[in-house]
Amino acid sequence: MKKSKHWLAILIFSCALVAVGCGKVKSDDIGKTRTINDLEITVTNIEMQNSNNSGKQIAKIDFSIKNIGKEESGAGAGDFVIQTKNEKKHPVYGLNANNFGDVIPTEKTLKGAGYYEIPAGQKEITVLYEPRAIAIMESVSWVVNIPAK
Repeated sequence: MKKSKHWLAILIFSCALVAVGCGKVKSDDIGKTRTINDLEITVTNIEMQNSNNSGKQIAKIDFSIKNIGKEESGAGAGDFVIQTKNEKKHPVYGLNANNFGDVIPTEKTLKGAGYYEIPAGQKEITVLYEPRAIAIMESVSWVVNIPAK
């Protein structure tokens, strides 16, 4: 009798693990820091908002950017683009006055949000760092899952 209770407990525990695992969302790069051009850049959050344009939505992406260089540097929402699954790139949504951007003194951190209009129904996007002001020899990106509204 003890063996059957033991096996029953193992079976129930295994089923619970499978059920929990099936409900998990694939991990993404939220919270991961990438370093480029003396900047430590972290995508800290993503939130979806409604757009006034049919078939579109606004991705509000929060960034934290620390200047680890010896000189001040600039960064802003316009330095990033969103790439959707069809490889199309979407620049900063210029109609939103809340897009961040500023000069970052050495060893200081700038935090702010960028707004990007993308097609509705996306499950995953890639955030690309592509500043227009400087030539980049390398690139960095973050793969981010779109949260449900």
